[in-house]
Amino acid sequence: MEEILNHRTPDFYNNPDDRRKLLKALKECGSLSNYELHGKRKDGTTLWVSLSVQQIDFEKDEALLVGLIDISERKQIEEEMKQVLKQLESTNKELKDFAYIVSHDLKAPLRAIGSLSSWIATDYADKLDDDGKEQLKLLLNRVERMHNLIEGILHYSRISQGEEELKEIDLNVLVTDVIDFIAPPDNITIKIENRLPTIECEETRITQVFQNLLSNAIKYMDKPKGTITISSMDNPDHWKITVADNGPGIDEKYFDKIFQIFQTLKARDEFESTGVGLTVVKKIIEMYDGTIWLKSQVGEGSQFYFTLPKK
Repeated sequence: MEEILNHRTPDFYNNPDDRRKLLKALKECGSLSNYELHGKRKDGTTLWVSLSVQQIDFEKDEALLVGLIDISERKQIEEEMKQVLKQLESTNKELKDFAYIVSHDLKAPLRAIGSLSSWIATDYADKLDDDGKEQLKLLLNRVERMHNLIEGILHYSRISQGEEELKEIDLNVLVTDVIDFIAPPDNITIKIENRLPTIECEETRITQVFQNLLSNAIKYMDKPKGTITISSMDNPDHWKITVADNGPGIDEKYFDKIFQIFQTLKARDEFESTGVGLTVVKKIIEMYDGTIWLKSQVGEGSQFYFTLPKK
């Protein structure tokens, strides 16, 4: 305390302008709470302080009651967090740019391979034996698979780019439109079990969620009569949506794997898949601060659950 005595208040300011701004704010407001500025230590170094100032009567005179807290450590943490976020944003942009450039660079030669293969299949059809035709068919299938994979990479890299306008979406209407678009085969029935909610979201992204989940269930359906149901549950702070099927089911050891990019549970020659669809679903749900998980037993179908917070 003795070190403070006999010092004038300007001695404690690192920048004279801070004192002028403080006095102006105090004059306008009468009192201040958590007013942040740079102060000066006795050794001349600077520190961040949070000031609270109250006008009081002291021994029949007007006085100021001042309290201050050293917030230098908090400010340092905030600055470090800003730098980390800046680095993350830069890294994410680099990854998106990389995915976009690589995918586009792959498209041109892939188109050339596809065109050449199609030309051979057409012009040399009478010169190829059955084995040659089969190999050429496999080549064209590989080209198509590679094209789908590239599109999947581009789609995944674009999910968080740009923002669509948020609006009220009736999921009953949206899911019905998705079902019409997918056009499931006659042996698979998709039904809405109970009334779905109306939520505030970006229409394109939530459409992708249902389209990918339903398409996935259709693709792997192994029953002569397949059934897929969509239902919802109203919770205090979120909606819980379920997409259930009576398909082959999934072993529990693969529950985490299926949400990872490029991961499939079946050989790609058996089921055409890029391994991107469920990864896209997970990324979109998490962008809305929701969660996604599944329950399943081999031979007894699967239930995919996801939550959408109420805003």
